[in-house]
Amino acid sequence: MKVVLQEEFRRIVKDELTRQGMSQSELARRMGISRPTVSQYLSGKFCPGLDVVENFFNALHISLQIGPQEVQQTAESVK
Repeated sequence: MKVVLQEEFRRIVKDELTRQGMSQSELARRMGISRPTVSQYLSGKFCPGLDVVENFFNALHISLQIGPQEVQQTAESVK
């Protein structure tokens, strides 16, 4: 499950960067981290915690929402 969530995180961030026409450098500046660090998260080298995911989403001005469907899918995958 962790790998699926990490892949979904990377997909969302990459898609949003493209949609907004924003570079990784600009995202890094908004987050107060280095561009190589952003790149390492987006390549899968680093696995983000929820706080890091929240920082990415805040910098991109998108909301982080976990609804009943995601919780249900998580519960079913544990069975």
